[in-house]
Amino acid sequence: MRRPSREDVSRPRREGYAYKKEFYQSREVAEDYDFHRLGSPALQRRNRRKWTAVRAALTDAEGIRTVLDLPCGTGRFTGSLAGEGYRVVGGDISFEMMRKALDAPDGRREGVLGYVQADAERLPFPDGAVDCVMSIRFLFHVDPGTRVRILSEMRRVSRRWLVLDYRHRYTWRWVKWTTLRRLGLSRREMPRVSRAELRGELAAAGLAVRRVVRVGTPLFSDKWIVLGEPSGA
Repeated sequence: MRRPSREDVSRPRREGYAYKKEFYQSREVAEDYDFHRLGSPALQRRNRRKWTAVRAALTDAEGIRTVLDLPCGTGRFTGSLAGEGYRVVGGDISFEMMRKALDAPDGRREGVLGYVQADAERLPFPDGAVDCVMSIRFLFHVDPGTRVRILSEMRRVSRRWLVLDYRHRYTWRWVKWTTLRRLGLSRREMPRVSRAELRGELAAAGLAVRRVVRVGTPLFSDKWIVLGEPSGA
C-alpha cells in the first residue's frame, strides 16, 4: 500500500515563496495534496491536534460570526469551521485547490458561503469584510518581509481577529539543526521564529499577540496557533 513520502507530487522541491505560489496552483499538486498530509493515521492525528488548537484560540476571541479561511487549500478546516457555527468564506490563490475543497464532503455544508480566488498580498475584499481571518499552513512558506505585508492585508480585511499558524524554534529539532549548521554539516534552511520575533512581526503589521496555543508535545512540535488582534484593541 502506498504511503505518504518525501517523493509525493505535492511536496515542494525547493524553498522560496514565489516558487511555492506557482507550485500549489498545479492540478497535479492539488490532487495529491490531501494524501500527502492526511494519508496515514499519524498525519490524521496531527491534523486533529491542529484543529483542537485552532478551536482553543477561537474560544478566546469574542464576537466572531464570519471567517475568511485563507488559504483554504482543499478545505481541510473550512467545513469544520462551518460545523462550529461560523459563516465561512474559503480563499486561495489556487483554483485547483478550491475545486477540491468544493468537492469535499464538507465543502458545501451550511455555513460555507463560497470560495474566492485570492492572492494574500492583495485580497479582493473591502476593509473589515469579516470578523476573523484564519491562516493555517501558509505563513511559514513566506519570507519575513512579505509575511508582514500579508499580515497587514489580513488586518485590513478583518474587523478584529487573526488566527495564525506559526513555526517556532523551541524544539530539539531546532537545536540539532543549528548545531549541524555551525559545524558546516547542513545547508538546509529552517526558518523559525522566537517569541520576540513573533511579537515583532505582528507589531510591524499593527497587531498584538492575544494568545499563543502550542500544538503537540513541548520540545517536539514546532507549531503554534497564534491569536492576534489590532494593537490597542
